[in-house]
Amino acid sequence: MKLLVLALLLSAVNSARILSIFPFPSISHQFVFRSIVQELALRGHEVTFVTPNPMKDEELKNITQIDVSVAYKMFEEFDLKNAFNLTCIINWITNSNGFWRQFMSMGMDEEGMQDILRKPENSYDLILVETSNPLFFGFQHKFKVPMIAVCSCALITPIHEIMGNPVHPVLYPDILLGYSIPLTDLSAKIKSVSVYYLFMPVINFFVSYQMDKMARSYFGEDMPYITDIFKNISLVFGNVNPILSYRRPLVPNVKEVWNIHLKTPETLPSVLLKILDEAENGVIYLSLGTNVRFEYVEENLKEDILKALGELPYTVLCKWEKEDFPGKPKNVILRKWLPQPSILAHPNVKVFVTQGGLQSSEEAIINGVPLVIIPFMGDQYWNAKMLTSRGMAETVLPESVTRELLRDTIMKVANDEKYRMKAQELRSIFLDQPRTGLQEIVWWCEYVIRHKGAQHLRSPSADISFYEFYMLDVLAVILITLFLTYVVLRKIVRILIRMLRGNKSEKQKKS
Repeated sequence: MKLLVLALLLSAVNSARILSIFPFPSISHQFVFRSIVQELALRGHEVTFVTPNPMKDEELKNITQIDVSVAYKMFEEFDLKNAFNLTCIINWITNSNGFWRQFMSMGMDEEGMQDILRKPENSYDLILVETSNPLFFGFQHKFKVPMIAVCSCALITPIHEIMGNPVHPVLYPDILLGYSIPLTDLSAKIKSVSVYYLFMPVINFFVSYQMDKMARSYFGEDMPYITDIFKNISLVFGNVNPILSYRRPLVPNVKEVWNIHLKTPETLPSVLLKILDEAENGVIYLSLGTNVRFEYVEENLKEDILKALGELPYTVLCKWEKEDFPGKPKNVILRKWLPQPSILAHPNVKVFVTQGGLQSSEEAIINGVPLVIIPFMGDQYWNAKMLTSRGMAETVLPESVTRELLRDTIMKVANDEKYRMKAQELRSIFLDQPRTGLQEIVWWCEYVIRHKGAQHLRSPSADISFYEFYMLDVLAVILITLFLTYVVLRKIVRILIRMLRGNKSEKQKKS
């Protein structure tokens, strides 16, 4: 009988119907989500995948892809640098909230998403969704099945607070502030505390309200408040590795995983392989990722970067939107797209010049390649500070870039063996885990399917109010008690003083 039950459970898991909603328009982030979807499909699950970058893999028969590539239009309309910058709350409200609202409504209005909305309640067994897209949490109300949230980078403070994780603006400043920890500078502490006490009310009373209002237009007025839906989520995954980690405590249903999208590099095209093999002095590889495009970089910064690269005694492979550029140095080879993991795996690569995005940082770590980081936005500042403090990188801020500074920094990292040795040491730490992040996520997905949720992992700290969490009610009772005690004691003392004075007066009269 027990074997029969086990067989039925395994059968249910192997044939689960999973809705995966990952519409964020960034191919580097999509690599993480693709890996999860592909692995679930390979394990026999039927996966509906909402993505702006549909895969062309005919072997994966049980994946239905919903194309929301229209989301890429958002990058043409918004200043993403300010959309992910918390140092100015007003800019963040204006840029970020406008970006996310338009992006989500654009995705929901696509025909494929409308088809999902028309499906009956019993269409799926599990929903996967990005943590940064609260509107899509409404699908949990629509289909009444467990939901798991996945973030392709570290979790921001509001997610930690909603899930009941300890939140402390000095011990754990928000990753978007870019501070390394622990905070020792008083001005940084003040800024982090100020941002926290402004950021959270904005999220709770402005952003969440707007998202809830939007969600009701798609999922109905009977939907619970959007934040309450998220609170009841089964699990949350953040892509956080021990090299770039906050080292913060987590409640049981929040998991930090890494090594999700990293695979054995593919064979390099013969043209690129020839360039790498024949570079006598070695190769410098430069890429600013997929979100920081050179066409958006200021002209003087582009010129300084190219001049610095031209003065290097190395062959330079550079991912650039154009394969020709006025004044391009002879040693610089421009390509619109380059197979980054395969290039970084080549032993002739001496330095990787990067914007410091998480996926690029992980690919550098796993190949033991030292870095020169030019951070532009989001978590890139945090990654840059952490990798520099770990000894495998040097950081040059965009506003500080000059031809001489960038050239000298690259030469320093390329010629000092300590950077490569430290990169190799961090690679060993990164890879030393019982199973990969991808295996971890898939196991927990099937765990949630088997048990129809994971409410038993939920922390009680997620359910108590702000004043209860910080024990303000207890503190109020203590203060009131102390105050009343003080008032009573004062009255008693006054009465005693009057009585003593009265007795003294009577004795004087008698004498």
